[in-house]
Amino acid sequence: MPVAWTHVGRFWTNGEPFLAVDEDLLPAWRGMSDEAYEALVPHLDYELSSIPVGAGSAAIVLTDPEIGDEGWLEVFRGDDGSIAVLQVSAENYRDVLELALRFPATDDQPGDGVAVPSGRLAFVSAALDGTGDDGALLMPESPGATPQSDDAEPDDRSPLLVVPPGSFTMSVRWRTELGEDAAFARWTFARVDR
Repeated sequence: MPVAWTHVGRFWTNGEPFLAVDEDLLPAWRGMSDEAYEALVPHLDYELSSIPVGAGSAAIVLTDPEIGDEGWLEVFRGDDGSIAVLQVSAENYRDVLELALRFPATDDQPGDGVAVPSGRLAFVSAALDGTGDDGALLMPESPGATPQSDDAEPDDRSPLLVVPPGSFTMSVRWRTELGEDAAFARWTFARVDR
């Protein structure tokens, strides 16, 4: 049976990667104030899917520059407990989001897992700190309709999702064309059965 997806949030990127990380580890990420982001940049490539953060690790959502240098990353929750993050470039934005969610995962690139023992999964810009004055502004997920377009004004908010404590495995599908002027990249976080 196909997964039913609900849009639960979005976050704006200027091309920087995002971390998918347990909220309890956020104080250990000092992307701006300790220049951890600058130290990370030389190591960023399509093969890197996680980095150490404090006593744990964070998955990396490394945006695809072939999709765009900046724009919205859309977050969806599946009725099977999975989470999908989509980066889309398309005139018919909503249709491409829906097609991207249904696109087969057979050729997705496997990535590292991420543990979320607190039950709170945060998506934060790697260029910011996890907390404090230079930290990401976390907002609770907000289930709603799939966005019709990507023309909303950028903001600094990032989604915080409540999930059952446990772990996810991540897989990535890099730029995939769905037509002459439509493409997407997708990061899927699948629940690991306990």
